[in-house]
Formats: sequence, structure tokens, C-alpha cells
Amino acid sequence: MTRKTGWEEPSTGPDWIDVEMLMRAIGSIHDGEIAIVISPDGIGSSGGVAVAASALFHVVPGADLPLNVLVEKKWPCTTHKTLASHAFALLHELDREIGKSYRAKPLFD
Repeated sequence: MTRKTGWEEPSTGPDWIDVEMLMRAIGSIHDGEIAIVISPDGIGSSGGVAVAASALFHVVPGADLPLNVLVEKKWPCTTHKTLASHAFALLHELDREIGKSYRAKPLFD
């Protein structure tokens, strides 16, 4: 039986423990719940997957900050060999998008 490459093969890049730790760090820094959602993309068995990273924030009603931020990209891709490295990079992108939402709001009124 042939093993699938890119899903569970060891690599020199980030693994699923790195993904988990980064999710916890982003959630702690930004006071929110961080999730990675992996869903089938396309029709049939060869469409790959859509990977979404989202942040759902603990904000009080009427606050200026958004309730959530979401980024999504397809995998397999030409940049990341493994699904874990793809998810890890997506979390970095999510953190940048969260930062943009903070910069778009005034700190003090």
C-alpha cells in the first residue's frame, strides 16, 4: 500500500503541533477562538481541499472591532509541500489580517 505524500509524511517544515501552538498563541494574543477548517474543493476526488483559518473574537456588543476575520486558500498548492505547512502559513496570513483590522480602527475616541 502506498502512503499519501503531503498529508502525514514527516518534513523539515511545520507539523500539526506547530499549527496547534500557533492557533493557541494567536487566540491568546487577540482574545479569540482560532479555527482551521478543511473542506473538499471541487467535484469528484481530485479537487483538493479548501483550507480556511478564522478568528472569532470575544468583543462586547457595539465594539468597533470585527466579530471575525477569515482567510482561505486551496491546497495542494505550489508553495507548500504538506497540508500542515499550508495551514501554518495561512495562520500567519490570518494574524496579518487581524492586524489590519486593528489598524483600521482608532485606538481612542
